[in-house]
Amino acid sequence: MIISASEGDGHGEGAVTPLEAAFEERACAQRAGTAVFMEGVSLALLGRVEQLRIRPTNASGTVDDDGHQQVRLEAGDDGPGSTCTCSDSSGGVFCRHAVAVALVATGSAGMAEDDDEEDGHTEDLFADDPVHAAIRVFLSRVPRAELVETLLDAADENEVVADVLWEATVAWHGRQHGAV
Repeated sequence: MIISASEGDGHGEGAVTPLEAAFEERACAQRAGTAVFMEGVSLALLGRVEQLRIRPTNASGTVDDDGHQQVRLEAGDDGPGSTCTCSDSSGGVFCRHAVAVALVATGSAGMAEDDDEEDGHTEDLFADDPVHAAIRVFLSRVPRAELVETLLDAADENEVVADVLWEATVAWHGRQHGAV
């Protein structure tokens, strides 16, 4: 992945650029819809974004997805905009390629802020298994109630999952009563 960012943009540490504000992860998910957003997350986690150029108000890059798609993101006065060479982006639709470039350009491509980053674990997370990485990102960010329902649904459909969850539940209850 080739990344170049403009220097001397006048932003201090912790400052949010117009690009980061316009293409914040939740906003991208809302613009793209769940299915397209997850496809974009997958492309970002698989390292398919190439030749990325980032500036405070725009970014561009190429996404390798059954051919190379050229993407441009713009944080303009009239709101965020994107263009892509894929057929899915016609009519201003925020496609999976735009999602991938947005996530990588803003640093949101699965880099959840948690204690694992301090241990150097984040780098390992994406190197081993991109599917697990995408699932880890989803599980770390989904609202708790939705996560519970997802796990219970998985347990209803798969006996092995049900057994693992039951064993974890029994162990957790044992720790709770042992700690008292």
